[in-house]
Amino acid sequence: MDTWKLFKRNSIWQVQAKNGDSWTWKQMLKIRDSALIHCGGEENLKQLIASCYKNSKIQLSSLYKLFSPNASKVRWRNTIWGGLNYPKHSFICWLTIQDRLQTKDRLMRRGIINENKCTLCSGQENRDHLFFGCPFSSEIWNQVMLWLQFKWRSCNWRCLLDWYCNKPRGRGDKVKIKRLAFTTTLYKIWCERNYRIFKQQYKSKDQLVKEIKMDILIIILNSSLPDTLKEWISLCK
Repeated sequence: MDTWKLFKRNSIWQVQAKNGDSWTWKQMLKIRDSALIHCGGEENLKQLIASCYKNSKIQLSSLYKLFSPNASKVRWRNTIWGGLNYPKHSFICWLTIQDRLQTKDRLMRRGIINENKCTLCSGQENRDHLFFGCPFSSEIWNQVMLWLQFKWRSCNWRCLLDWYCNKPRGRGDKVKIKRLAFTTTLYKIWCERNYRIFKQQYKSKDQLVKEIKMDILIIILNSSLPDTLKEWISLCK
């Protein structure tokens, strides 16, 4: 599908799905149609989206609240939408927690593939294996925890999520950094898995750890966190 040619003839509000379009594109259009119905038309939806802008940037959390005003808060909310997290990292973390990533076990159940082998090791790929039962991903996560001086450590998905939901309470700066480390590591491992499958490109564990640290440092050093904390993170080894 040539998206740019499509939008020369139609706007995002009028374009319709066609046979041969990707599953992702069709799902995006379904969400658009649901939002149009929910808001009572195109103009109302545009105004709602416009109300969620702040400093020329859309606030996804505000948009989510408007579409789910009565939704109860889930216990992992702060872990995903922490104040320092990259939005794209938060989105992948949200899919991971809900076990909605297209891991090979899910693809096999849908009949899309006929073999389930972890791309990072020789195990069977599912959410809990990929994060962080896999020897490749567990070593990466252990290095990140060691770097940030985590006192409590685990590579078991359920234990780890339970810890993030219940232990690091409050809005302290180091809590935000730990949440940032979690979402960034999930994102980088998921990307590495996809690069290996779709592009046959491979990175070592050390390369990925270096990228994770760099992403974390960029956010922290450009944030409004105290200088003492920035100095601390810069000296972590």
